[in-house]
Amino acid sequence: MKSHTTYKKLIAKTVILSLLASLAVAFIYGVFIKKRAIDDLARVDARKTSRLAFEALYSAMEKGWSKEELDAIIVRLNKVEPNMRINAYRSPIVAALFGDREADKNIREHDSMVMSAMKGEEILTGDDEIRYLYPIVVNQECITCHTNAHVGDINGVIDVRFPVANLKISLTTMINSFIIFFVTFTIMIFAILYFRLNALLVQPINQFIGMIQEIISKNDMAKRVSLKTKILEVKNIESHFNKMLDSIQDYYEKLQELSDRDYLTGLYNRRKFEEFLTYEIKRSLRHHHQFTVLMIDLDNFKYINDTYGHASGDLVLKEVTSIFASNLRNADVLARLGGDEFAVLLPETPYENGYAVVEKLRSRLESTPISLMFDQITLTASFGIAEYPEQGENIESLLTGSDLAMYKAKRAGKNTIARADQSDQEMAAEIQKKGEFLRRAIDDDCVEPFAQPIYNIQTGELFGYEVLARIRDGKRYMAAGQFIEVAESLGFAPKIDQIILTKGLNARGHKGLWDKRFFFNLSTKSLFDGAYVNVIQAHYGKDPKQSNSGVSIEILEREAIHNVNGLMDIIEEMKKIGISFALDDFGSGFSSFVYLKYFDTDFVKIDGEFVKNIAVNEKDRIFVKHIHQIAKEFGKLTIAEYVEDEETLEVLKEIGVDYAQGFYYGRPEPLI
Repeated sequence: MKSHTTYKKLIAKTVILSLLASLAVAFIYGVFIKKRAIDDLARVDARKTSRLAFEALYSAMEKGWSKEELDAIIVRLNKVEPNMRINAYRSPIVAALFGDREADKNIREHDSMVMSAMKGEEILTGDDEIRYLYPIVVNQECITCHTNAHVGDINGVIDVRFPVANLKISLTTMINSFIIFFVTFTIMIFAILYFRLNALLVQPINQFIGMIQEIISKNDMAKRVSLKTKILEVKNIESHFNKMLDSIQDYYEKLQELSDRDYLTGLYNRRKFEEFLTYEIKRSLRHHHQFTVLMIDLDNFKYINDTYGHASGDLVLKEVTSIFASNLRNADVLARLGGDEFAVLLPETPYENGYAVVEKLRSRLESTPISLMFDQITLTASFGIAEYPEQGENIESLLTGSDLAMYKAKRAGKNTIARADQSDQEMAAEIQKKGEFLRRAIDDDCVEPFAQPIYNIQTGELFGYEVLARIRDGKRYMAAGQFIEVAESLGFAPKIDQIILTKGLNARGHKGLWDKRFFFNLSTKSLFDGAYVNVIQAHYGKDPKQSNSGVSIEILEREAIHNVNGLMDIIEEMKKIGISFALDDFGSGFSSFVYLKYFDTDFVKIDGEFVKNIAVNEKDRIFVKHIHQIAKEFGKLTIAEYVEDEETLEVLKEIGVDYAQGFYYGRPEPLI
């Protein structure tokens, strides 16, 4: 196992290393200065001293002093500087003329350096003690007295000795030496810091950045970072980053699964089913074989939800899934498109064989009882068949054909099988019939606003209402799900929106609910038409005491996906005049998180499919928790839908969700 060091230890080691290196440089430089002092400074000082000694002796000799008096001068000179010794030795030329001295003769014969100096060589030696031998060269003036000498001869040698410690170094030399040492030390410190930090810190960080860029560019969540470094902090960054990648990869895989699979039944969703269908079209085109697409819609499933509750409805969907799956081949693709609608792809299966499979599914579903609470129910479904390539050669035509066939089966009395017909006029007639019904409902003022209360989960106080469209048909009311698609396809949706918005706001003012927020659902055309703005502003003007607030528009993913940029501009403009927005059914589409990023909404309404089973389903609880946390990070309030019991409410309260609506708080009721 590699040992690692901390950043503090690295700095400490670097400083100590730099200090040791600088001390080594200082020592080497000190030796150099000392050598230079011996070679240069000592020579200058010794020559100067020798010259002074010679001049003193020469001055005395000019006056005719005896050799005893000259020795006395030498003694006095040695007293001037106690640590310095000066001696003068006669050469053989002087000894021959003025007489020799035994000491001088002994020195000349046994001291090799004196012998060299007598030949005219200037000598400087010594480590701890400096010895300088200065030869006295005969010049023209000396010949007057030294008649036996010639110019250039050596008359004697002055021997000067003193300790190295007595050398006097000039101030300039000291300053220059200090500057050189300081500059060298600084350069060395920075060089060591640069190379050490570059190798142990900068290079690993650059490597880290490069790996992150590679992960981003290749979208490779399986890749992990591995840094070559001895610094513990950098290694910890690597470890924590890899752990974060583990979490992201796990979350990404879960999201990928959610994007491919229906969370309730585990079946493929519409998007994945369309991928399989695209692949099968290409394969069939290449190999020239037929295949069949089935569209299945459960009969009277709304009755089960209304009678037994959504939890029981979910149980039924799972049982139906099991029945269908157990009667299909491994190669067949079963998908849940949404609600109680299923689809099946039968590869390499012509219509005749496909019809037999459908009849088997219909019969098994009809004959299999499903246990529900203290009761047993039997369920039927309507089946539509489309064959490739007879009923369609692309995805759109195949899905539309099987869908039309399924509606034909519904109209035929349910629990039946129908085949798509390209010239099917019955569906058009059905749509026209519904269109006439909507037109009469609008003309007869049968479009009514219903309101479902929204409560603050934490305080239990009433926060506001979601206003829903209903059509009065005799003594019963039709929910929006029964007519909204036809209304949008025939262009009646904006008119219905205008009626619900106007009646809803009038009821708010009439009942004095100015402190309650009202949420409205608008179609795509209404959103971009902008007529609703005048209605809302007129509503604000009815009570001058109230500020421009309290009205929110809910946005569905199917509205947002067609014009993201345009909707962003609308939200920005409407917020300036006090109209807020909410993302509805958040989490139902894989792109919901993208809209959270771009749309500046105030509220996020968590899709009820994730909420209704939160008390018993850990996955739903995790999903709601993360939606709430992400919404909070973006500064948005959360509203949970489909809250039908106290257990669900308690879980939402624990998570921290802000508001809730559902049967537990109240069903939609007429607002006027």
